[in-house]
Amino acid sequence: MKTLSLAWTYLWSRPLSAALNLLLLSLGLASITFLLLVSAQLSKAFERDLQGIDVVVGAKGSPMQLILSGVFHIDVPPGNVPLKAVQELQKHPMVAQVIPISLGDSLHSFRIVGTSTDYLTHYQAKLAQGQLWTQPMQVVLGATAAHKLGLTMGQTFVGTHGLGEGGHAHGDNVYTVVGILAPSGSVLDRLILTDITSVWKVHEDYTAVDDEDRQIMIDEREVTMALVRYRSPLAAVSFPRYVNTSTEMQAAAPALEITRLLRMLGLGTDVLRAFAGQCASAGVIWRCCVCWVRHRAKWRPCCCWRRCGWVCWLPWWECWPGRA
Repeated sequence: MKTLSLAWTYLWSRPLSAALNLLLLSLGLASITFLLLVSAQLSKAFERDLQGIDVVVGAKGSPMQLILSGVFHIDVPPGNVPLKAVQELQKHPMVAQVIPISLGDSLHSFRIVGTSTDYLTHYQAKLAQGQLWTQPMQVVLGATAAHKLGLTMGQTFVGTHGLGEGGHAHGDNVYTVVGILAPSGSVLDRLILTDITSVWKVHEDYTAVDDEDRQIMIDEREVTMALVRYRSPLAAVSFPRYVNTSTEMQAAAPALEITRLLRMLGLGTDVLRAFAGQCASAGVIWRCCVCWVRHRAKWRPCCCWRRCGWVCWLPWWECWPGRA
């Protein structure tokens, strides 16, 4: 108790010095803890959204852009690919499943994603309300999208062209909310999901001049990309090469691209981690320097106290307010 009392008296006698020292140490430790938590959550989110997706096939361009737009929905896709070419991939002996993805519209920055129900099954999505779509122009909202947009079962809305704010509204094509997903922590929480034919219908009605144009567009339908799951791990060696060399599409492996992305992000986190370590170290070094300076300043008076036999009063004299 005497030791604690002396320590408290010492700190209380120098509040500014103690507060600054505590601030430096807290800043360093808090920064390191924050970086560790963010890195862990980021890696966990990547693993959760990438689970079961072996390769993403889409238009030629940046593989990283294809992964970010097709899996995480945080970038603009490089383009569209013919539906027939994607359907041909399903016939490949190394492919177990192909999930088509069609983008193009949004509602207040929440993307309207045309796909099949296999997309929801892949992420093991569960309904909180309603049911899945049974016909075009019906949508199922992710939990976050439903909360932010304030939409409920049975309400209707129209999408806007493009993946951001300010696009042209497709006023003649109205979506109806038929289901809301339970929170899953995956990318589905931020999406508005519908049948892929809904996306085609909206854009065919918007751009076609007459029935002949509409029929041409039906014959030349496109999708944005496809999520592919291999039948065997051995396909990772030959299938991407087949797509990149034998088709007009490109195949991007999510595992490789995300590893590259994390490596790039790691440079920034290393700098921040070093800064946090320097803050903590500066607090410790500064405290040691202050103690050393004060010790040198009090060395001569302490010698006099000891010579006079007043050793028992030294600790209290050390902690007395106002002593330098």
